[in-house]
Amino acid sequence: MDDIVIYEFKSQIVKALANPLRLAICAYLLNENSPKCVNHIAKKLNQNQSNISKHLSTLQKEGIVSVEKEANYVRYYIQNKPLLQCFIDAVNGLLEYKIKQHSSVLESITDKDK
Repeated sequence: MDDIVIYEFKSQIVKALANPLRLAICAYLLNENSPKCVNHIAKKLNQNQSNISKHLSTLQKEGIVSVEKEANYVRYYIQNKPLLQCFIDAVNGLLEYKIKQHSSVLESITDKDK
C-alpha cells in the first residue's frame, strides 16, 4: 500500500478527534466505568441528542468508540481506553509546551516594556 494512502487513513482518525465536542465525548467516556447511552452523554455535556449522535457516529466510523446493544438500548464506550488515553496525554503535553512557549514570549515582551 502506498505511504500516502496510509497517511490518509491516519488523518481520518485524527480528523475524527479534531473536534472540541468529540474530544469532550471521548474524555467523558474515558472516565466512565460503563458504557453510556446518547441521552446520558448529551445531558452530561449539555448538548442535544441529535448532535451527540452525529458525533458518536463519526467516532464509531473511525473505530474510536464502539456500541453495546441491549434490548432497546444502545450504549457507547471507548474501544481502546489505554490507547486513547495515551493520545489525549500527548495532546495535553503539546498544549502545556505551547502554553510555556507563549508565556516565555509574553514575559520577554513585558520585560522589554519595563
